[in-house]
Amino acid sequence: MLKKILISAAVLGIAGCQSLPSISSDAQKQPAPKEQKQPIREPSGVVIHPDDRPEIQRQRIVIPEQQERVQKFEDGRSLPAFKKLMQQTQTAYAKGQLNAAEDAATQAQRLAPQSAETFLYLAMIANRKNQPANAEALAQRGLSYAQSNAMKKQLWNVILKAGQKQNKASSIQKAQQALKGL
Repeated sequence: MLKKILISAAVLGIAGCQSLPSISSDAQKQPAPKEQKQPIREPSGVVIHPDDRPEIQRQRIVIPEQQERVQKFEDGRSLPAFKKLMQQTQTAYAKGQLNAAEDAATQAQRLAPQSAETFLYLAMIANRKNQPANAEALAQRGLSYAQSNAMKKQLWNVILKAGQKQNKASSIQKAQQALKGL
């Protein structure tokens, strides 16, 4: 039994000694260490110690190909809660309940912050509350999100009314030109 253990240990020892660690390609690319440079003495008495760090070399970085992702933008307009809030906004606005309409439109805007429809209703409510500067600003913001000509036309009409309430000739003229172009 002892002979078998000694023979197995000898075989493992010999086999283990025959396998050498492989040298990685990074280790092969490293330049041989340079001899240490001697400090240089300037006539002014300053001693300069040369840096022994290897020179930085430019290497090409390979970036793995990324799959192009087509991401469908969904900001909440299709949510049932958004649709319900917009319905509440329209109903309250039609009944003249401006505070309730404003509350519902504000909540809808939180669900779909890039919906031009919420900005339209908030601007119309501001116009009815005699806040034409606020109405104009909200309508301008809504224009940046409006995609259909019908929505743009409604927003420009709000801007026109707000400009007329403020007696702002520049806003009136700009709105009239935009409405002619639509």
